[in-house]
Amino acid sequence: MSRRSVLHSLEPLARAALLLVIACCCLLAACVSVDLAGKSAKAPIAHYDLGGAAAVAGAGGGIGLRSVDVVAPSWLDTPAMQYRLAYAEASRRSSFTESRWVAPPPELIQQVLRRSLSVGDAGAVAGNCRLVVDVDEFIQRFDSPQSSTAVLELRVALIGARAEAPLARRSFSIARPATGADARGGVAALGSATAEAALAISRWLGGLDAAGEGQQIARRCRAAQS
Repeated sequence: MSRRSVLHSLEPLARAALLLVIACCCLLAACVSVDLAGKSAKAPIAHYDLGGAAAVAGAGGGIGLRSVDVVAPSWLDTPAMQYRLAYAEASRRSSFTESRWVAPPPELIQQVLRRSLSVGDAGAVAGNCRLVVDVDEFIQRFDSPQSSTAVLELRVALIGARAEAPLARRSFSIARPATGADARGGVAALGSATAEAALAISRWLGGLDAAGEGQQIARRCRAAQS
């Protein structure tokens, strides 16, 4: 018996129910196809680090450092790659949907500083002073749809072995233009800004040792070993 004959032999209500089931199955299949197509077309998330910034070499300024600790407020302590449209909404922070840091910025900055200041290296000046770095800003700022700038703001404190008041402190604010108005351009610019900050901190520590009070700071950091 043909399919058409079977349908005609059914009661009208049963026939309507069967047609409804067939229609629902077709609709469900169409929805699954659209969903799968959408997922396959979605671009994978790209993960970035600070690249060559970690290659910056420094001597720590002759100050004996035990560690470098980098901290940040909660909104910066996340792998989200943040940007600001200064020309449209200067007070709003946004994140790239298809780009992420491999780790929160404080961790990336800490790695760069530890390497550039030779903390823990065999040839480094031994000591128990700590360098504490507060990250106040780490963002790609768009001044127009076609141009952007990497902004890095740090507060650095040199802490003695007994967690006393800071032996020295200084703020660093660095802005580096990005070569492209996209996430990749921001990554490169923020890497350069971090490298520049590492070099500036190393020179600052070296300047402390050259000043009158700086010589005392260097001695106190080295004497803290005993």
